[in-house]
Amino acid sequence: MATANKEPDMLNHNIDSRAILLHQNTQTNSVEITSHDIIALPHKGQGRMNYTLGAGQVFGHEQKQEFCDILLNEREQQGLNLLPDHLLAKTPYALVWWMPPQVRELSFMDKKGSPITFTLKVPGVVAAMCRGTLYFAAFKGAKRPSADTPLYRVPLPNLIGDFKFCMGNCTVPRDAAEAHIPAWEAFLWESRNNHLGREPLKGISSLDDYLDLLGRFDGTKRFPTAKLVATDATLGRFLNALERQG
Repeated sequence: MATANKEPDMLNHNIDSRAILLHQNTQTNSVEITSHDIIALPHKGQGRMNYTLGAGQVFGHEQKQEFCDILLNEREQQGLNLLPDHLLAKTPYALVWWMPPQVRELSFMDKKGSPITFTLKVPGVVAAMCRGTLYFAAFKGAKRPSADTPLYRVPLPNLIGDFKFCMGNCTVPRDAAEAHIPAWEAFLWESRNNHLGREPLKGISSLDDYLDLLGRFDGTKRFPTAKLVATDATLGRFLNALERQG
Protein backbone atom coordinates (compact mmCIF):
# COMPACT_ATOMS: atom_id res chain seq x y z
CA MET A 1 0.00 0.00 0.00
CA ALA A 2 1.34 3.42 -0.94
CA THR A 3 0.28 6.39 1.18
CA ALA A 4 1.03 10.10 1.12
CA ASN A 5 1.72 11.93 4.38
CA LYS A 6 0.86 15.32 2.97
CA GLU A 7 -1.84 16.13 0.47
CA PRO A 8 -0.26 17.76 -2.62
CA ASP A 9 -2.24 20.46 -4.36
CA MET A 10 -2.91 18.19 -7.35
CA LEU A 11 -4.66 15.56 -5.21
CA ASN A 12 -8.10 16.90 -4.46
CA HIS A 13 -11.69 16.23 -5.49
CA ASN A 14 -11.46 18.72 -8.40
CA ILE A 15 -8.63 16.89 -10.22
CA ASP A 16 -8.63 13.42 -11.78
CA SER A 17 -5.14 12.02 -11.12
CA ARG A 18 -3.47 8.71 -11.99
CA ALA A 19 -0.13 7.18 -10.98
CA ILE A 20 2.36 5.74 -13.45
CA LEU A 21 4.76 2.99 -12.33
CA LEU A 22 7.78 1.72 -14.24
CA HIS A 23 8.83 -1.92 -13.76
CA GLN A 24 12.29 -2.98 -15.07
CA ASN A 25 13.41 -6.60 -15.33
CA THR A 26 16.98 -6.54 -13.98
CA GLN A 27 18.00 -9.54 -16.11
CA THR A 28 16.55 -8.57 -19.50
CA ASN A 29 16.35 -4.75 -18.92
CA SER A 30 12.83 -4.81 -20.43
CA VAL A 31 10.50 -2.16 -19.03
CA GLU A 32 6.77 -2.40 -18.43
CA ILE A 33 4.52 0.51 -17.51
CA THR A 34 1.34 0.34 -15.45
CA SER A 35 -1.27 3.00 -14.77
CA HIS A 36 -3.13 3.14 -11.44
CA ASP A 37 -6.08 5.01 -9.97
CA ILE A 38 -5.21 7.11 -6.92
CA ILE A 39 -7.79 6.26 -4.28
CA ALA A 40 -8.51 8.44 -1.26
CA LEU A 41 -8.72 6.45 1.98
CA PRO A 42 -11.65 7.05 4.34
CA HIS A 43 -10.93 9.58 7.05
CA LYS A 44 -12.74 11.61 9.66
CA GLY A 45 -12.53 15.22 10.60
CA GLN A 46 -10.39 17.90 9.01
CA GLY A 47 -7.06 16.05 9.16
CA ARG A 48 -4.78 15.20 6.29
CA MET A 49 -5.85 12.90 3.46
CA ASN A 50 -4.14 9.57 2.78
CA TYR A 51 -4.17 7.74 -0.53
CA THR A 52 -3.49 4.31 -1.99
CA LEU A 53 -3.09 2.98 -5.52
CA GLY A 54 -5.69 0.92 -7.31
CA ALA A 55 -5.04 -2.12 -9.49
CA GLY A 56 -2.67 -1.46 -12.39
CA GLN A 57 -3.45 -1.45 -16.10
CA VAL A 58 -0.50 -2.53 -18.27
CA PHE A 59 0.49 -0.19 -21.12
CA GLY A 60 0.44 -1.66 -24.62
CA HIS A 61 2.98 -0.70 -27.30
CA GLU A 62 0.95 2.27 -28.61
CA GLN A 63 0.37 3.59 -25.08
CA LYS A 64 4.12 3.40 -24.39
CA GLN A 65 4.80 5.38 -27.58
CA GLU A 66 2.27 8.06 -26.62
CA PHE A 67 3.71 8.26 -23.10
CA CYS A 68 7.26 8.71 -24.48
CA ASP A 69 6.01 11.40 -26.86
CA ILE A 70 4.55 13.33 -23.95
CA LEU A 71 7.72 13.03 -21.85
CA LEU A 72 9.92 14.14 -24.76
CA ASN A 73 7.52 16.95 -25.66
CA GLU A 74 7.35 15.68 -29.24
CA ARG A 75 3.59 15.55 -29.69
CA GLU A 76 2.74 17.89 -32.55
CA GLN A 77 -0.15 20.25 -31.91
CA GLN A 78 -0.82 20.59 -35.64
CA GLY A 79 -1.64 16.90 -36.12
CA LEU A 80 0.11 14.46 -38.42
CA ASN A 81 3.14 15.73 -40.34
CA LEU A 82 5.07 14.26 -43.25
CA LEU A 83 8.68 13.33 -42.60
CA PRO A 84 11.21 15.56 -44.40
CA ASP A 85 12.76 13.97 -47.49
CA HIS A 86 16.07 13.23 -45.74
CA LEU A 87 14.44 11.31 -42.89
CA LEU A 88 13.74 7.58 -43.22
CA ALA A 89 12.30 6.78 -39.80
CA LYS A 90 11.72 8.44 -36.45
CA THR A 91 10.69 7.30 -32.96
CA PRO A 92 11.18 8.89 -29.52
CA TYR A 93 14.43 6.93 -29.13
CA ALA A 94 15.77 6.70 -32.71
CA LEU A 95 16.30 8.84 -35.78
CA VAL A 96 17.28 7.44 -39.19
CA TRP A 97 18.21 9.59 -42.18
CA TRP A 98 20.09 9.32 -45.46
CA MET A 99 22.69 11.29 -47.39
CA PRO A 100 22.92 11.05 -51.19
CA PRO A 101 26.28 10.54 -52.91
CA GLN A 102 28.29 13.75 -52.61
CA VAL A 103 31.72 15.23 -53.21
CA ARG A 104 33.60 15.53 -49.91
CA GLU A 105 37.05 16.41 -48.69
CA LEU A 106 38.27 13.57 -46.48
CA SER A 107 41.28 13.98 -44.20
CA PHE A 108 43.56 11.25 -42.87
CA MET A 109 46.82 10.82 -41.02
CA ASP A 110 49.45 8.64 -42.65
CA LYS A 111 51.76 6.36 -40.66
CA LYS A 112 54.24 9.22 -40.21
CA GLY A 113 51.54 11.36 -38.64
CA SER A 114 51.33 13.73 -41.60
CA PRO A 115 47.88 14.97 -42.70
CA ILE A 116 46.64 14.05 -46.15
CA THR A 117 43.39 15.16 -47.84
CA PHE A 118 41.51 13.70 -50.80
CA THR A 119 38.52 15.10 -52.69
CA LEU A 120 36.21 12.20 -53.54
CA LYS A 121 32.63 11.50 -54.55
CA VAL A 122 31.57 9.29 -51.65
CA PRO A 123 28.65 6.83 -51.89
CA GLY A 124 25.26 7.39 -50.32
CA VAL A 125 24.97 6.80 -46.57
CA VAL A 126 22.21 5.70 -44.21
CA ALA A 127 22.75 7.04 -40.70
CA ALA A 128 21.01 6.42 -37.39
CA MET A 129 21.14 7.58 -33.80
CA CYS A 130 19.47 4.99 -31.57
CA ARG A 131 19.56 5.09 -27.78
CA GLY A 132 22.82 7.05 -27.72
CA THR A 133 24.70 5.06 -30.36
CA LEU A 134 25.57 6.25 -33.88
CA TYR A 135 25.33 3.87 -36.85
CA PHE A 136 26.36 4.44 -40.48
CA ALA A 137 25.96 2.26 -43.59
CA ALA A 138 26.70 2.86 -47.26
CA PHE A 139 24.46 2.03 -50.20
CA LYS A 140 24.84 2.08 -53.98
CA GLY A 141 22.87 4.42 -56.21
CA ALA A 142 21.61 7.97 -55.80
CA LYS A 143 17.90 7.48 -55.04
CA ARG A 144 16.28 7.42 -51.61
CA PRO A 145 16.91 3.91 -50.22
CA SER A 146 14.01 1.49 -49.71
CA ALA A 147 13.51 -1.46 -47.37
CA ASP A 148 15.14 -3.79 -49.91
CA THR A 149 18.24 -1.65 -50.45
CA PRO A 150 21.41 -3.64 -49.62
CA LEU A 151 23.73 -1.99 -47.10
CA TYR A 152 27.52 -1.91 -47.17
CA ARG A 153 30.22 -0.77 -44.79
CA VAL A 154 30.94 2.94 -45.04
CA PRO A 155 34.36 2.96 -46.77
CA LEU A 156 36.19 4.87 -44.06
CA PRO A 157 38.81 3.79 -41.51
CA ASN A 158 38.22 3.36 -37.75
CA LEU A 159 35.34 0.89 -38.21
CA ILE A 160 34.76 -1.34 -35.17
CA GLY A 161 31.77 -3.17 -36.66
CA ASP A 162 29.80 -3.20 -39.87
CA PHE A 163 27.95 -0.03 -38.86
CA LYS A 164 29.86 1.56 -35.96
CA PHE A 165 33.01 3.67 -35.78
CA CYS A 166 35.52 4.16 -33.00
CA MET A 167 34.57 7.43 -31.34
CA GLY A 168 38.03 8.13 -29.91
CA ASN A 169 37.88 11.35 -27.90
CA CYS A 170 34.97 12.73 -29.96
CA THR A 171 31.81 13.72 -28.15
CA VAL A 172 28.50 13.93 -30.01
CA PRO A 173 24.90 14.59 -28.91
CA ARG A 174 23.18 11.38 -27.77
CA ASP A 175 19.47 12.21 -27.94
CA ALA A 176 17.56 11.47 -31.16
CA ALA A 177 16.83 15.07 -32.22
CA GLU A 178 16.93 16.32 -35.81
CA ALA A 179 18.84 19.41 -34.73
CA HIS A 180 21.89 17.22 -34.04
CA ILE A 181 22.18 15.77 -37.56
CA PRO A 182 24.87 18.30 -38.66
CA ALA A 183 27.04 17.35 -35.66
CA TRP A 184 26.69 13.62 -36.38
CA GLU A 185 27.52 14.11 -40.06
CA ALA A 186 30.53 16.23 -39.11
CA PHE A 187 31.79 13.34 -36.96
CA LEU A 188 31.57 11.00 -39.95
CA TRP A 189 33.10 13.24 -42.62
CA GLU A 190 35.39 15.60 -40.74
CA SER A 191 37.15 13.27 -38.29
CA ARG A 192 40.82 12.79 -39.21
CA ASN A 193 41.16 9.01 -39.31
CA ASN A 194 44.51 7.54 -38.28
CA HIS A 195 44.04 3.76 -38.12
CA LEU A 196 42.37 1.27 -40.43
CA GLY A 197 40.03 -0.67 -38.16
CA ARG A 198 37.90 -3.27 -39.96
CA GLU A 199 38.38 -3.71 -43.69
CA PRO A 200 36.86 -0.52 -45.23
CA LEU A 201 37.13 -1.73 -48.84
CA LYS A 202 37.64 -5.16 -50.41
CA GLY A 203 41.25 -6.26 -50.45
CA ILE A 204 42.48 -3.42 -48.24
CA SER A 205 44.50 -4.66 -45.26
CA SER A 206 46.66 -1.66 -44.37
CA LEU A 207 46.28 2.09 -44.08
CA ASP A 208 48.98 2.59 -46.74
CA ASP A 209 47.03 0.45 -49.23
CA TYR A 210 43.84 2.35 -48.40
CA LEU A 211 45.42 5.78 -48.90
CA ASP A 212 47.09 4.62 -52.11
CA LEU A 213 43.75 3.46 -53.53
CA LEU A 214 41.93 6.68 -52.62
CA GLY A 215 44.79 8.70 -54.05
CA ARG A 216 44.05 7.26 -57.49
CA PHE A 217 40.52 8.74 -57.32
CA ASP A 218 41.47 12.08 -55.77
CA GLY A 219 39.79 14.92 -57.66
CA THR A 220 38.07 12.63 -60.19
CA LYS A 221 34.57 12.85 -58.67
CA ARG A 222 34.50 9.05 -58.78
CA PHE A 223 34.78 6.34 -56.12
CA PRO A 224 35.68 2.62 -56.24
CA THR A 225 32.14 1.48 -55.36
CA ALA A 226 32.87 -2.01 -56.72
CA LYS A 227 35.13 -2.47 -53.70
CA LEU A 228 32.43 -1.68 -51.10
CA VAL A 229 32.23 -4.42 -48.46
CA ALA A 230 28.76 -5.99 -48.36
CA THR A 231 26.94 -6.73 -45.10
CA ASP A 232 24.09 -9.20 -44.60
CA ALA A 233 21.65 -6.32 -44.00
CA THR A 234 19.13 -4.47 -46.09
CA LEU A 235 17.68 -1.18 -44.91
CA GLY A 236 14.59 -3.08 -43.73
CA ARG A 237 16.64 -5.50 -41.62
CA PHE A 238 18.68 -2.60 -40.29
CA LEU A 239 15.53 -0.80 -39.13
CA ASN A 240 14.17 -4.00 -37.57
CA ALA A 241 17.40 -4.39 -35.57
CA LEU A 242 17.08 -0.81 -34.30
CA GLU A 243 13.43 -1.37 -33.39
CA ARG A 244 14.36 -4.38 -31.26
CA GLN A 245 16.49 -2.05 -29.17
CA GLY A 246 13.34 -0.13 -28.26
